[in-house]
Amino acid sequence: MKLRTVIFGLSLLVILIGCGVSQEDYDKLRAENEKLKIELDDCKFGAEKLIALVDKAYSEKRYSSAKQYINELYKRHPESPKNSEFKKLLKKIGKEELVEKKRKEAEEKERIRLANINNTGMWRVGHYVDDFGESTKQGYIRNTNLIRGTFSNTATQDSDLDVKFLISNSSDISIQLYEYAGNNPVKAYSSTGYWILIQDNDNNRYKFTVTNYTDRLSLSEINSKKIHNILMKGGTIKFKIIEIENPTSEYEFTIQKADYYNNAYRKLKES
Repeated sequence: MKLRTVIFGLSLLVILIGCGVSQEDYDKLRAENEKLKIELDDCKFGAEKLIALVDKAYSEKRYSSAKQYINELYKRHPESPKNSEFKKLLKKIGKEELVEKKRKEAEEKERIRLANINNTGMWRVGHYVDDFGESTKQGYIRNTNLIRGTFSNTATQDSDLDVKFLISNSSDISIQLYEYAGNNPVKAYSSTGYWILIQDNDNNRYKFTVTNYTDRLSLSEINSKKIHNILMKGGTIKFKIIEIENPTSEYEFTIQKADYYNNAYRKLKES
């Protein structure tokens, strides 16, 4: 009603100006119109109105609106005793917003997990074969495509390297290294020890030993579980392998996206 009155007053001012109304009448009407505008402003932004809007917005968890009304109350009515109370409410809103954000992130993470429940990413589950080439019940996880890296020694620098993971379970992990991206993995005719350095997706770093007894680097049960846990986190994982007795022999490679290893491991356990 007051808004319509103000609009009417403004319209009347225009009409009166066009009709050549006296300056006295014009000033009187203009003053009345300004008074109506102030009353309208008080109606929209009065202390009681803003307090009610804060309470309503907060109860409905419209935190952004609640903060806006709190700031408006402080700006327009700094004398209001509610300002001190709402200052505490702002801190409470901040905490509740953080909880709500984490809840939504968890829901989104779970939604993505369920949407990709059968996605194994770069990993595939297979089964070992027996002496007759027939599939056994013993499963394993390996990378679908060979992981590309580089290796260096006294004879070469930064030559092509292919890498294959063989994961029988969380405590039995092996790594095969294919120098020059060839078809035959690096073999050991006597046990050869290596340092293995790893940086996980969170930039945490690890260093432990691994031994090649045949054609693969076999990790101990404890160290296998360490790599298993790193793979479960997914993301980008960097590896550097150095021969202990011959430190000039180095192998470097990176798994760019280890995501969905957890799904592959679940499938392995179910197979």
